Amino acid sequence: RRMHIGGKVVLLVSIQANGTVSSTKVESGHALLAPAAEDAVKRWRFAPNPEPSESQIEVNFAVDGQ
Repeated sequence: RRMHIGGKVVLLVSIQANGTVSSTKVESGHALLAPAAEDAVKRWRFAPNPEPSESQIEVNFAVDGQ
C-alpha cells in the first residue's frame, strides 16, 4: 500500500500432511509483492490430509481506491 503497487502473485505451495505450509515458490507476480505473499501464505493452515500435497495459490494485492 505504501508504494501503491497492486497486482497478483501466484505461488506454488507445498503443504504437509498436518496442514502446515512447508515451502513456497513464486510462479509469477511483481517482485516487490512476492515476499509479502509468501509470508502471508506460510502462516496459513490447511485441512489435514493423509499425504503431503502441492497447490497453486493466487494472492491479490489491491491499491486503495482500485
